[in-house]
Amino acid sequence: MPYKIISTLIVVMIIFTSCSVNMTNKGFATATPVFVTAPLPADPIPPSTQTATATLETITSVETPITSSVEGIIATQLNVRAEPSTASETLGTIDQFTAVQVIGKDASGSWLLISYPVSATGKGWVRAEFVQVNNATEIAIISGMAGSGTGVSGLVTEKLYVRSGPSTDFDSLGILNPKDVVFVTGKDPSGEWIQIEFSKAVDGKGWAAVKFLQVENSASVPVIGTAEESAEASPTAEIAVQLAMQDGDSMQAPLAETVFSPTGTQILQVSGDLSAPPGDAEDWIKFTPFGTKISMQTICTSENFHVELQRNGQIVEDIVFTCGEKLFIKTTPGQPHYLRLQAISNIVPQYIQYTLKISMLE
Repeated sequence: MPYKIISTLIVVMIIFTSCSVNMTNKGFATATPVFVTAPLPADPIPPSTQTATATLETITSVETPITSSVEGIIATQLNVRAEPSTASETLGTIDQFTAVQVIGKDASGSWLLISYPVSATGKGWVRAEFVQVNNATEIAIISGMAGSGTGVSGLVTEKLYVRSGPSTDFDSLGILNPKDVVFVTGKDPSGEWIQIEFSKAVDGKGWAAVKFLQVENSASVPVIGTAEESAEASPTAEIAVQLAMQDGDSMQAPLAETVFSPTGTQILQVSGDLSAPPGDAEDWIKFTPFGTKISMQTICTSENFHVELQRNGQIVEDIVFTCGEKLFIKTTPGQPHYLRLQAISNIVPQYIQYTLKISMLE
């Protein structure tokens, strides 16, 4: 009998436990079962898409290099040049106190490459001494500017004439000023003359005396011609004279003009050339002073030219210039003044390059 009771109790407990499990599974469970499965593979990228993506990244890294610039302030009205030289093409002028973005400099630090959107390349060169820059050490050196492929450049230390051949007997093609940068293309057998790129020459080349230059790595510069050829190349009595190209300026459309202001522009600097009897024999410059006195100084290759100061259609002063001399001239505040620069025409042809600087004094 006891065994039957015990057996019955065991059966009842089994049935009760089974019912409890079923009730839990059907109505009272809150936890979601966790299933551990292998992750599904990601959608494969077609091979052509993978290749195109890698190529795009490569092209982007090459075509959009990281560049930096430093802000500078122009200290005086300044010419912008196509190359780091006063003999190169003038791209335009920038007024005093204008902010510019400096993106590079030449190896000597004498010239700065700035962003200049109005030029064809969007860039231009200005003299470093006329630009105030706080972080000059951060400006990158621009290399590989020479078109000759020699990779050698030089710095002009004194005002010099560029000649058509390696001797002072050859015709003058123009002048270079201290701190101009030149790109070297060769040297004569004696090593005393360097051939440089010079855009104003017919063939784009000129010669300069080494003693007026600082040339790095001159030993690597190739020799052009032989000593015999240099002697045979001496010019004959008939020498071609360089002409100043007609620039079309006049009193109504001057070569340069500015309005001076106590809080703005106070210095005007203009570079040009004249020739006579053939060529461009005169240039016009217009300025309006705010005071009663200015100073004028001219650096020039010849003193065979004179300057007239005009106001209200009348010549108020006939100025006799000595190259490098500073003159002081009275002016009328608020009135437009005109300078007429003329090459003196005579039997002997004249070619003159000049840089004229006008500064307000009071």
